[in-house]
Amino acid sequence: MVSFAQPAALWALLLPAGAAVAVVLRHRRRLLQQRRLASPAVWKRVMGGAPATGLYRLLAWAGAAAMVALALARPQWGELPGEESVRTRDLVVAVDVSDSMLCPDQRPTRLARGLEVLNQALPALEGNRLGVVVFAGEAYPLVPLTTDLSAVGTFLDGVEPGMVGLPGSNIEGAVAAALRLLPPEGEGRVVVLITDGENLQGDVPAAAGALRQGGVGVLGIVAGTERGGPIPMPSPDGSVRYKRDAEGQPVVTRAHPETLRQLVGDARGVVLELGDREVVRRLVAAVEELRTRELEATRTVQRVERFPLFLAAAAALLATGFALSPWRRVALAALLVVACLPVVASAQASGGSAAPPSANASSQPPPATPVVPPWWQRVVPGGSRRLARSGVASWRAGDTESAARDFAAAAALDPDQPDRLYDLGTALSASGQGQAADPLFERAHAGGVKDAAYNGGTSSLLAGRGERALQWLRQALLAAPDQADAKRNYELALRLLEEQKQQQQQQQQQQQDQPQQPTPTPTPGAAPSGAEPTPTPPGQDALFSALDRAEAEARQEMRSPTPRARTVDKDW
Repeated sequence: MVSFAQPAALWALLLPAGAAVAVVLRHRRRLLQQRRLASPAVWKRVMGGAPATGLYRLLAWAGAAAMVALALARPQWGELPGEESVRTRDLVVAVDVSDSMLCPDQRPTRLARGLEVLNQALPALEGNRLGVVVFAGEAYPLVPLTTDLSAVGTFLDGVEPGMVGLPGSNIEGAVAAALRLLPPEGEGRVVVLITDGENLQGDVPAAAGALRQGGVGVLGIVAGTERGGPIPMPSPDGSVRYKRDAEGQPVVTRAHPETLRQLVGDARGVVLELGDREVVRRLVAAVEELRTRELEATRTVQRVERFPLFLAAAAALLATGFALSPWRRVALAALLVVACLPVVASAQASGGSAAPPSANASSQPPPATPVVPPWWQRVVPGGSRRLARSGVASWRAGDTESAARDFAAAAALDPDQPDRLYDLGTALSASGQGQAADPLFERAHAGGVKDAAYNGGTSSLLAGRGERALQWLRQALLAAPDQADAKRNYELALRLLEEQKQQQQQQQQQQQDQPQQPTPTPTPGAAPSGAEPTPTPPGQDALFSALDRAEAEARQEMRSPTPRARTVDKDW
C-alpha cells in the first residue's frame, strides 16, 4: 500500500495538470489555424507536412513536473524491520522536610531554596526518569520513577515541613527508601540528597555501604550554612515563634557538610553547595556525566522511501522533452556534458595517478584516502544519513572495508558532524589504520561523542602506542569512572608502556656494553671511490710536501702496540 509522508505536497499536482490541459487546448487551436490557412494536402506538397505543435514535448515536461511533485510528497511502500531502544537515567531525589529545613540562613528557607533549585533543573533533566522521596524521622516515597517531569514539578510544589509525622532526620532511612524506588541493577542510577546534614537517627556508614553495594551514585546538596540560625515555627494565629530546647534556649541549627562528605566518600558521587550560584548547572552536569541504561527495546517498522524513483522518472521525461524539441542537438550535447561532470569530479578528487607501492606495502594496511561520495548522494538530500546507515549495515555484516568507505563518504558530505567522524574513526581502527583514526577521534571527542575517548584509547592500544592510549583512556575514565572495559584497557596500556620502557633501556644498555671499534685513519691522498680528486693550487707544492713529511715523522714516533680491549668497569 502506497502512503505519503508529506501528503500536503500533492496539491502541487494541480499545476502540471493545469499545464497539460493548456497544452492540449493549444494543440487544438494550432490545428484549427493550420486548417484555415491550407488543407493538409497543400501543407504536405509545400512543406512535406503540417508544422508540429509541440504537443508531446510539452506533455513530457508537464509529466516531469508531476513526477517532481510526487517526489516532494515522499511516496512510501514496503517495510523495513528495525529496533529502537529507549535509554535513560534513573534519579531519586530525597528531600529533607525536617523542622531544621525552615531555617532562613538561605533565603527564603533551606527547603524553599532546595525546591527552587530542583524546579529550575527539571527542564534540563528531560528524558530521564525521576522519583521523589521525602524524609524526616522516617522516609516514604512521594513520586515513583516517571518521565513525566511536569507531574514531578506539581508534586514538588506541595512539599512542606511537617508532612512526615515522625520528627527528626534519618539519612539512612532516606537512602533505603530511594533504593527501593530504583531498579536493582544497571547503570545511570543515582540518589540526589537535599539535606542540611543533621542526622539524628540512622547510620550514615550503613547508608554509604548500601549505596556502594548496590552500585548507585549519590549527589549530595548541602542546605544551609555552618553559621546556622534559629528555627522559626509558625503558629496557627499567624505569629512566628522560634523553636526552643528543654531548657528554654533557642535552638540553633547548623549545616553539617561533613555528613554528606562521609556519605559520598564511602560511595561514589559529589557534594554541592545549595548556596552556590552555579548549583543548577553543576547538578545537571553531574547527571549528564552518568552513563545511560537501556530501559526498553521496541521493534519498529520503517516505511521505505521511494521518491528517488519518481525523480528518475522526472529526469527521463525531461530528457525526452528536450529530445523532441527543435533544438534537440543542443539538448543532447548539454545532457552529455551533465553526465560527464560526476566522472570528471571523481577523477580530480582522486588526485590523478596513484603512487607506486612500496616494498613492504603488503605487510601494512593501506592508508586512508579521501572518498568522494556519488554525485547523486550529493544532490539528493539526506545523503550523509543514507551512507551512514549503509556503513552500519556493512559493519554489522563484518565488512569493515565497505563500512569504512561508506563512513568516509558520509563524513565527506557532513564533515562537521561528530558522529560521522566517530564512525569513520572506529572503522579505520578496526581495519588497522589507528594512526589515521586518531585525529578523527579527537574531533569527535571535542564534538561531544562520549565513547570517542574509549575507542581512541583502544585503537592506540592495539597499535602499540602505550603513551597515547593512556591519554585517551584517562579521559574516558574521567567521563565514566565505572566503565569496566576502560579500566581493563587502562591497565593493559600501563603494562604496555612499562614493557616499552624496559625494552628501550635494554637496547641502550646493549649499546653501551658493546666495545667501540677504532676509527681507521684515512690514507693521505686517498679519495672515496667515485669522488673527483681535489686539485692542488698552483705555487703551493713545496708547502704541502713539507707538511706531508712532518706528518709522516710524527706517525713514526707515535707508533706503539694497540692495547687489547678489556672489560669496561661500570661506574653505576
